[in-house]
Amino acid sequence: MSTISSISPQENKLKNAAKSGLILNWLIILMASSIGIVAAYLIVKGEWQIAFSLALSIPGLIILHKYPFLGVIIWLILTPFLLHTDTGAERRVYWIIHRGLPPLTVILIFLKSALYIERRKMPKLGMPELLMAGYVVASLLSIYFQSSDPLATAYRYYDRVISPMCLYLIIRLLAPNQKEMQWLIPVAFFLSMTQSIIGIVAWFAPHYLPNDWLDKAGSRTVGTLINTSVFTTAITFSGLLSLQGAFFSNSRIFRNSLIVAFLLSIYSIFIAFSRAGWLAGILVILGLLYLYPKFMLKLGLLFIPLAFILAGVFADQIYWARERLLSERAENSALSRLPVFYAAYRMFQIKPIFGWGYDNFDEFDRRYQGRVADLANDNKDHASHNTYLTIIAEQGIVGLITFLGPAIWWLIYTLKILPGLPKYTFWSSKLLIILWLVILTQFINNNFMNLLVVFGHGIWWVVLGLIANIVHAYRLPADAGKIETRIPSAWIFRMSNET
Repeated sequence: MSTISSISPQENKLKNAAKSGLILNWLIILMASSIGIVAAYLIVKGEWQIAFSLALSIPGLIILHKYPFLGVIIWLILTPFLLHTDTGAERRVYWIIHRGLPPLTVILIFLKSALYIERRKMPKLGMPELLMAGYVVASLLSIYFQSSDPLATAYRYYDRVISPMCLYLIIRLLAPNQKEMQWLIPVAFFLSMTQSIIGIVAWFAPHYLPNDWLDKAGSRTVGTLINTSVFTTAITFSGLLSLQGAFFSNSRIFRNSLIVAFLLSIYSIFIAFSRAGWLAGILVILGLLYLYPKFMLKLGLLFIPLAFILAGVFADQIYWARERLLSERAENSALSRLPVFYAAYRMFQIKPIFGWGYDNFDEFDRRYQGRVADLANDNKDHASHNTYLTIIAEQGIVGLITFLGPAIWWLIYTLKILPGLPKYTFWSSKLLIILWLVILTQFINNNFMNLLVVFGHGIWWVVLGLIANIVHAYRLPADAGKIETRIPSAWIFRMSNET
């Protein structure tokens, strides 16, 4: 009598995963061999810079296959230094890091899931991601039908929106746990320290910096990020994450270093001399007083007297801050934006559904500028200084809803799950509030400038992805085990003392 051996579904799945893993390994080997041949050809032709970049891509691809979250980390570390590309070599590196790395990482994640290589189950996407897809489709149709140069505009849209959205998808699909989320702390420390130091040096010793980083030296602080509002958003993001990480660091030296990074970020917000940045900074400090009252009060008692003592050293900056707030020039600067805001409103009235076309605001706004209250149109072609008015003028109500929809969705669910989150872990209600403080900072800044710098878009989607990761894990009971709620008693003691 013969017996029929049966294979369980689990065994069959493991066998398929092994076969798929072997296929993927051979694909990587084939790709690496092809890259090696191309690199050798480029060296013969004298294009050694491209050849070197391709050679580095081989181990990079293998590492990225094993640790996809590095795609976000590498982007956060390198992109701030690739926004100024004066040479062909720099531009190619920008293509690799900003244009290539995020979508390539998303593709790798999908491949690993489709081939059953990744054991961790990907979370299901939902309404926020559907709204994001809707924004992309609506924008691309707008570019195709309404742009005078669709190809060039599509490139700009890819850089500003599609590639940054891939950063959100990386976080959303990977669903990094608490340990993986803490990888961001050294990144935040690096970002805060480098941008703060570059910003400070630009004020006191600008001759040590490249000319590309000195565009607003003596009046504003931008670090390497081109725009003051993007600088203040990035420095808020890195400073707040550094502070959160400081409370859970087991190393006294690293903890103190993270606090220094946070303090430098606060000072950097001040010397950015952006009124929107100052408003956001005040709200962030109020939020921190709510989250960490004892720590913030101790900090205030220590540094407020020190600030009075050093007032003479920073006399020029204090004078310029007063000018930015109270001078007639500052008032005229603020009021001169009203005719442009009015133009955006009139453009929306005429085409409220789909707008005038992505990136077409500057092409049509002059004809709709007019008198606002007692302010006459000054006949100058002012740039737009409001991201949301620009979106609603260019892409109508469809564009505004699909762009802001994901943030509104996650805010609603944040308010639902916030009371149930733990308070004394790194991944906690306090971390979630801190991430929303970053979103608040960018929302305020976006109301005073048009978001065009790709790093600003990236920060928006990275932070929203981190928020979505936490909220999604707590919305589903089956995923609650991903979040570690048991922590050492020493951490609880430290946090209870500091809050």
